[in-house]
Amino acid sequence: MFCRNCGEQISEHAEICIHCGVRVKNAVGDDKPNWGINIITLCCVPLVGLIMYFIWKNEKPVAAKSALTFFFISIGVIVLFYIVMFIIGLASQ
Repeated sequence: MFCRNCGEQISEHAEICIHCGVRVKNAVGDDKPNWGINIITLCCVPLVGLIMYFIWKNEKPVAAKSALTFFFISIGVIVLFYIVMFIIGLASQ
């Protein structure tokens, strides 16, 4: 691994560069996205709309239709979000 500040080679486990003294890693650890949590969270939001549709479909048909619309819009937004993130990820490489 190389220091981002001075470019010298340092240990993979180093938190501070021994050549220039700049911190190369976070003190807590690397900050990486937790894709498992993100996917679970994004799947739960539209699921609420789908559940509300089945609860209300006989008693409140207008509210049920609105909940189902929310479900489909949420799915569309999530798909669009992942497409954009995929494109941005490819563009940054």
